[in-house]
Amino acid sequence: MPFKTLAGLKKLTNLNAEVVGLAPLEPASVVAAVTTDPVQVSVHPFSGAKGKVTNVSLDDVNAIALINKAVAVVKSGDDLWALLDIQHTPKMEQVGRDIRSLHYCPKGDTALAIGWDGNAAALVFQNNEVGGRQFVLRGDLRACDLSLDTTYVVADGAGGGQLRGHPGATPEPGATIRADLPAAAQGMTRLAGGYDLSALAKPGGDGVCVVQREGASALTVKHLVVDAPVADVAVIATSLFVLGADGKLRLYSGDTIRQAGDGVPVSATFELELRANGQPAVMCATTKGGNKLWVGTKGGDVICCTAVKGGLDL
Repeated sequence: MPFKTLAGLKKLTNLNAEVVGLAPLEPASVVAAVTTDPVQVSVHPFSGAKGKVTNVSLDDVNAIALINKAVAVVKSGDDLWALLDIQHTPKMEQVGRDIRSLHYCPKGDTALAIGWDGNAAALVFQNNEVGGRQFVLRGDLRACDLSLDTTYVVADGAGGGQLRGHPGATPEPGATIRADLPAAAQGMTRLAGGYDLSALAKPGGDGVCVVQREGASALTVKHLVVDAPVADVAVIATSLFVLGADGKLRLYSGDTIRQAGDGVPVSATFELELRANGQPAVMCATTKGGNKLWVGTKGGDVICCTAVKGGLDL
């Protein structure tokens, strides 16, 4: 049954600083939010309770990943820092340099760091420290997103590049999903990957490139023009969720996407006014114990809501 509405909007906290990253940890049923200037980490249970806030002695941060409930990794500039015992007084250790991007794995136990030199590292927590197993990337990856069992990447190339899906928590194994992207996807760096639907967008743009599964192996690629400039995107099953810079969260069902024309405006299946402090900035989705969307804003709000199927929260 497809998602029909968004409901149960709840503001969990205001951190009085811009939220620049969110990272879910499905096995532990928590989501971490990180702010910059000042840097704070706020950890919230999936139940929607107000979380524990911890101050971090860094000048700025732009991404976060949870290895487990007690250990996080954050990216500050081009450096990586491990935060040990994050829900108390975290011990900080630098664990990487010259890092282009950091990507959380919602399953936990690992995170993926991509360097400027064409190498990457699978980060793990062992012997009371965070370390990385390095490997060479295949191609120039401009976007990456890890699901519970697959690593989705966008590799630069002809047209708008190629979406690839690799089993596991790194892009090392051979791709089991490949889809060539249109030229309209050039410059899009926000990726939300999924088996039934993947979405790629550029913050501030009004387009979303989607790769939709049709049957066992066929994939349809389409460029959607959405209702407002995009801040971030997420997918759950066959549905697309677009966080708008206009302060609204929009749901596009699989049927809405399937019926939409390529490169023409499409109206949302449902939209929700977030009533947030500051412009929406980042979003993630979780599915354990209910299908939820989590939003962080430039004004410091951490917000959650529920995606509802056919009038019931399933």
